[in-house]
Amino acid sequence: MRNLYSMMHDACSRYGDKAFLTYKAGEGDALTHVSFRQFEERVRDWARGLQVKGIGASDRVAIITPKCSEQITAFYACWSLGAVAVPVCECLGDLETGFILRDSEPKVILVDPSVKDRVEGLAGDEPVLPFSDISDCAEGPVPEGLVVPEDDTAALIYTSGSTGMPKGVMLTHRNFFTNASSSIAKIQIRNDDTIMSLLPYWHCFALVVEVLISMKSGAGVIIPRDKRDFVKNIGNYAPSVILVVPRIADALMNGIIKKASEAAPARRRLFESALRNAEEVLKEDPGMSGALHRRMAHAAFYSPVVFRKVRKSFGGRLRFIVSGGAPLDLRPQLFFKYLGIPIMQGYGLTESTPVISCNPLENHRLGSSGPLLDWLDAGSGGDWTFLAEDGRRGKDVHGELLVKGDCVMKGYWRHRDASAKTLADGWLHTGDVGYVDKDGFLFLDGRLGNMICLKGGEKLHPEPVEDAIKNSLKITEAMVIGESCKNVYVCVNVDPDAADGTSSEELLQEARDEVVAQTGPLAAFQKPKEVLVLPAFQVDDGTLTPTFKIRRRRVWQRDGTEILAFLEACGEDREALTKLSERLGGLAAL
Repeated sequence: MRNLYSMMHDACSRYGDKAFLTYKAGEGDALTHVSFRQFEERVRDWARGLQVKGIGASDRVAIITPKCSEQITAFYACWSLGAVAVPVCECLGDLETGFILRDSEPKVILVDPSVKDRVEGLAGDEPVLPFSDISDCAEGPVPEGLVVPEDDTAALIYTSGSTGMPKGVMLTHRNFFTNASSSIAKIQIRNDDTIMSLLPYWHCFALVVEVLISMKSGAGVIIPRDKRDFVKNIGNYAPSVILVVPRIADALMNGIIKKASEAAPARRRLFESALRNAEEVLKEDPGMSGALHRRMAHAAFYSPVVFRKVRKSFGGRLRFIVSGGAPLDLRPQLFFKYLGIPIMQGYGLTESTPVISCNPLENHRLGSSGPLLDWLDAGSGGDWTFLAEDGRRGKDVHGELLVKGDCVMKGYWRHRDASAKTLADGWLHTGDVGYVDKDGFLFLDGRLGNMICLKGGEKLHPEPVEDAIKNSLKITEAMVIGESCKNVYVCVNVDPDAADGTSSEELLQEARDEVVAQTGPLAAFQKPKEVLVLPAFQVDDGTLTPTFKIRRRRVWQRDGTEILAFLEACGEDREALTKLSERLGGLAAL
């Protein structure tokens, strides 16, 4: 049976005393190591505690906490009883948190003590229990683990809700088991690996890789206390694999560049020389190219001496970085390749549990999302195709990616109409537009719903333009606009350090210069004609999702009046702006 408790039991029997979890308990810096065997004992204790609280098969158990080891224990304890885990982002606003709790109707809400008081105010009549209330239950028989049908729902993962309230994605034991099994072949996690990230476990990517793939493959999981601990002590933790979303990859890259720029002049020049040389010899995929003396310099000096110091700052064991959650720009991919720490870009969505494709370590292609996973092969019962704007379908078509197979969700919880639309004719409509090249690598342009159509008929996806602009060290966020307009424009957030002590006029001009510099290689119609500097997009006000994706509709809700006035000042006609406002549901009235 492909259920997750059975997978855990088999893995814990196989790997025994090998360390599974590593984290800091309490306030000190001492590390706690939990073996696979000890972890299974914890899960059985927690399952007994949940059973004492009346939890059984199909009951929903909400889990609200910052990332921690207890969260992983809670998942497997739920699965051992056939219960449904409902991980909820602890930093969501009260409106969305309250909605998720009402929508999922959990029988119990497990919480970290740090969020208990807030959650109690949103939980209604549902019991809110700190983790200790479950782990301390010593009464009752020890659950042996039910024979859970593989098509039973294992988790409700709520989407970020970029266009409204989030929907609960029903993912089954079969979905998770299949995705973990299929992903291991591409992501290549080994039983001597240790995985580390800042990504939370309500993020489906982290849930599958850190909670499931690690268990199935026998790898260890390092759980940093927080962002500060991650940055400060990453060298001491010495992970071999790091999971990131693009924003974290950018932050790691910019941190290395900043540290190098602050070094003594001789060291700074040496690092810059090493980067320039690496750019010459490593720009082609795969392998090295360029003049012999440059290749020798990289292999004999720059990589083993200069870049080794950077790799050592990560602990010296880092094999590669895996990026998911959103498209990763080419610049960080190249930068880390030069350092000898390749970034493996992948692609997926919660509705596909989530991984659809990933670049393998030995044969990756920069700029792509890698080959499709084998759960999409016909021999595994899966399939994929593309749907073009004109209705044509095929594997050689440039259009929206459609997939089917054992990783596709069961549906949306209590949203049958939305499920029917997303799962039309047995195909999961991903909403992402792209193509597969002749060598089987997936390339994506952007989201179907984000496509901008200019007044002259030109069409563009905003994401590649936004990614190019965010290559600037001074611009932290970019949102391209221009639907029904004559030209493309961009709303940006400027790095607070760059803005400090700068007048608004100077800041705007600097932003304009950065946009021009970063969009130079793009087609003329893709280049923003003018720039609008807006207040920072934030998770707290809903303009960013908890995974740091821009909620475009929320930005229009917050800043629509200013954006429309800006577009009118740029010469866009009032009729077009009125249509744009109406298309956005009147959220930004003229």
